[in-house]
Amino acid sequence: MPDLIIKNVSVIDGTGRPAFASDIGITGGRISHVAANLNLDSPEILDGKGLTLCPGFIDIHTHSDFTLLLSPGAESRITQGVTTEVTGNCGGSPGPVCEDFREAFMEYMSDLGKHYKRELNPEDWNWNSLDEFYTRLSEQGTALNIVPLVGHSTLRANVMGYSDRPPRPDEIQKMKALLRDEMEKGIFGLSSGLVYHPGAFAQKGEMAELAGVLPRYEGVYSTHMRSEGKFLFEAVDEALSVARKSGASLEISHLKCESPAIWGKGALLLEKIDQARGEGLDVHFDQYPYTAYSTGLIEIFPTWAKEAGASRLKQILSNPKTRKQVARDMTSMDWDNPMEGLSWEDVLLTGFSLPENKGLNGSTVAEAARAKTCDPIETLFTLFCEEKDGLGMIVFAMSEEDLMTILQHPMGMIGSDGCSVTPGGITGRVPVHPRYYGTFPRVLARYVRKKKILSLELAVYKMTGLPAQKLGLKDRGRIEKGMAADLVLFDPDKVLDRADFTRPHQTAQGIPHVFVNGRAVVRDGALTGDRPGKRLYKN
Repeated sequence: MPDLIIKNVSVIDGTGRPAFASDIGITGGRISHVAANLNLDSPEILDGKGLTLCPGFIDIHTHSDFTLLLSPGAESRITQGVTTEVTGNCGGSPGPVCEDFREAFMEYMSDLGKHYKRELNPEDWNWNSLDEFYTRLSEQGTALNIVPLVGHSTLRANVMGYSDRPPRPDEIQKMKALLRDEMEKGIFGLSSGLVYHPGAFAQKGEMAELAGVLPRYEGVYSTHMRSEGKFLFEAVDEALSVARKSGASLEISHLKCESPAIWGKGALLLEKIDQARGEGLDVHFDQYPYTAYSTGLIEIFPTWAKEAGASRLKQILSNPKTRKQVARDMTSMDWDNPMEGLSWEDVLLTGFSLPENKGLNGSTVAEAARAKTCDPIETLFTLFCEEKDGLGMIVFAMSEEDLMTILQHPMGMIGSDGCSVTPGGITGRVPVHPRYYGTFPRVLARYVRKKKILSLELAVYKMTGLPAQKLGLKDRGRIEKGMAADLVLFDPDKVLDRADFTRPHQTAQGIPHVFVNGRAVVRDGALTGDRPGKRLYKN
């Protein structure tokens, strides 16, 4: 007898095939029946008339490593249908941690782990491996499943600190050994963030050697490339070169044309990826459905000034001579300047903690400068030095046309590049990018229902079956007998993202039921408080 029968639903099974009418039976946390007109006894029957049922959404690109420790209910994610998150992206993971370089690692964590660092003392960061960190998180319980990656910047910080040089043979072997040890414990792959220091010090030879560890474990190499702006095409060439040399399965993170200088080149970008796939490379990418990105405010500064971390940057800004040099470089376009083609009205500021600055959360740099009666660049310098680590920015830098061109490609997956947060908790105190709450319903509402550039089946495939296939999740991402019962029921006519840039902590609507491992985490539109999520293991 099934524990639960869901009746009268339109099923989109996650393979891209057309929807079909069916009932679904769940037994012991798995799908036990997929058939029309199930006539079986069950202690619980849910009538899904008018709703579409599909696999739970797999968010292939998140940064929830630390926020899940503070907000394990993951309200921003489960309310939009996400049942599995891939963490450790963009080169940053909570481990492994080597004691000799713990100080450098904690400097690197100033942005990635900002919420957690503010709440706990340094001595509470007492795990040594990524596996140990996620074991602790699993013991606490989470509302959704977790798929962890190892971050390259974490490896480098723990072996080389912030050294701007190629690794010595013994250092590359130590990084490989740390990576191999984590892969042996079921981690799913390696990520890099080649715009973030210390990861940015690495060259493609280093990345190819590390990525060469992955094929033995069928691991994925996920990369935030060295440029997403004026040097985007060169960065793609580098990522493809790493894949060729290593044999690793490549996933390009949040693919986009980030600078106005390269708007309109989305189709050329996809041609390059198609050519690589034609050569036999296993290449995919993820994307979020917004024309604004979000990152740490430190990334707006010139490379030379930020490459030793936030503490060193504050020292540079406190010296009048070097402060002037930073200001000059921030108006120069001789480097991959994120402000090229943009104005200070295009940059929102987030993460302020000082009482006198909290009112600036969500303001543009131009608005903050007017409030401070100061030049925008000098305003940035002052605020960065005043505040604790972790200031962020949201930058409106992409075009809708490129976004839609890239979104329609069949090898693209959906990833929020966000975090699990809770509106009323610690993680809900500051403005965030609306993608934290709205990524998946926004695809369904704006690009399926309104703009009609994707079929519902293809959109669901990009959110479920394709990421499961890329990651090697053999029991998730599809509706069929024996699969884990991670399920979403939504109304395709009413599903909608409500979060925006002025009110980002708004949950989605039109998703009344979400199940993780067969247990309801959202039922009749309300949170159940259950935490049935698991840390998943590769193979």
